[in-house]
Amino acid sequence: MPKNENIGNTSATYNDVTRRNIEPLFESIREHISRAKFVAIDTEFTGLVLGNASPVFRFNTTEWVTRSTEMNDKYKAMTNIAKTHALVSMGMSVFSRRHVSVPGSFNVHNFNFTLQAQNSHLINPTSMAFLAQNGFDLAKQAIEGIRYFSGPNPNPVVVKTEAINKEGQMIRKIFLDLVRLRKPIVIHNGLFDLVYLYQSFFGPLPDSYESFVYDLSEMFPGGIYDTKLIAEGNDPEAASFLAYAYHRSERIQRRRALAGEPALNIRLKNRLEYDAVAEPLLPVDLHLEKDKQQYCKNFAAYGHCRYNQLCPLSHDINFILDCQECEGSDKKDINDNRNDTTGSKKRKLEEGDPREGDSKILKALSNGASERAAVTSNGTPKDKRQANEEYAIPEQDETDKESNKAPDFAESPALEKAIETMYHTAAYDAFMTGYIFASYKLQLQDALDEYKNKVYLMGRPGQPLLIKPSMYTSNSITYRQTMSLALGSNKDKAKDKPEAEAETGAELPPKVEGKLVAETGTASE
Repeated sequence: MPKNENIGNTSATYNDVTRRNIEPLFESIREHISRAKFVAIDTEFTGLVLGNASPVFRFNTTEWVTRSTEMNDKYKAMTNIAKTHALVSMGMSVFSRRHVSVPGSFNVHNFNFTLQAQNSHLINPTSMAFLAQNGFDLAKQAIEGIRYFSGPNPNPVVVKTEAINKEGQMIRKIFLDLVRLRKPIVIHNGLFDLVYLYQSFFGPLPDSYESFVYDLSEMFPGGIYDTKLIAEGNDPEAASFLAYAYHRSERIQRRRALAGEPALNIRLKNRLEYDAVAEPLLPVDLHLEKDKQQYCKNFAAYGHCRYNQLCPLSHDINFILDCQECEGSDKKDINDNRNDTTGSKKRKLEEGDPREGDSKILKALSNGASERAAVTSNGTPKDKRQANEEYAIPEQDETDKESNKAPDFAESPALEKAIETMYHTAAYDAFMTGYIFASYKLQLQDALDEYKNKVYLMGRPGQPLLIKPSMYTSNSITYRQTMSLALGSNKDKAKDKPEAEAETGAELPPKVEGKLVAETGTASE
């Protein structure tokens, strides 16, 4: 077999979605979901277990053992965790049909949603340390995370800040699109992901696991597939953890392509372009007063400002003191001038008042702050950002391939390589999950249905959780109340396209000497 240096080195381009850009990307994300054949999901959260809980909470720790082999006890423990902790990110890998006539042919759009729950919640030190050590940017999550309230449906929490309400509604609608559009969902050892997603974006978790399972079966009629279970069922001698299963699948597909056999034909799409919006919009009076007000009066008076770093006025204490001293001198001069009958005012103007230079500096600083406020979050002037044409998203280029290999704070090649090996964001984990599923789908075809609605259970090998209704229970009150929101308005339904119609715009397969070219989906293509 010819040697290929790129085996195992795939890096997936993804769209980094935060509170700064979720609004301009919102409709594009929903459009891609509507065209998906399946969607792979991965999440990161603030706790997997309850560790070293403070006695002040008086938790009964026996009710928090998530590794229990008894399903009732396991579900109770998992709901306790999900209700008291929070999501910090969600990865979504959207696989849509690329070539209609080529099996295993997909376009892939990856999205990494940085999240910030607005409910007070617990943080497990071990979980957060793990995330930080593997490249998760906690500062970015705190500053740019999409703000949402966990589990408020069917009566969403309304707060005074309109921006927070809008962010929460958008991320919830994106999740509910998966429900409304009946898309197959792919996870990897993802029972906890499903529990967290339900609590965060659907509603309060049901009291019993039977009702939870019933709800899932009706929420996702397209099916839920767990790639860890699929990998263990088909390759029991091989490891089944995510990175191993992905790179093994990648190697298999590459070898099939080199041998001229049917192989995955995947194209990673570039990040979406968008018109940046001002976030948040500053009140007009701050701009109108910039010539008179060089520093922030609120910060000077109270030590804080609702606009924080986005405020165009200075929060520098020494600068504020300088300005206030100048203001004090100006007031004294005004009083002196009112009593000046000797012509000293004229002499000051002729000789040049040193405070005039200070005024020019202050005005320049203020103008500079206003100009900085007029630049988009990624440093591009607003009027130079171009909107993305519908469905005309360019293929991944070399710049995009390199830009997401590691977080921006990697300062040395060694650190960058270490971070690349350890952490690829929730979006990258979602992509790996989707790739594994697509690989087995091509291999097993209809036989893959054997794994539909079966979720891997830790501690119970060979005994998956079956996602199907039970004759002894019914769906939960949460499900019945929330589904009216998930179904959406007539306007939302009008956005849906039949699958056949959505596929008519798929790309035509390339040909070389009359044969279809199989692509393996590596970022180096």
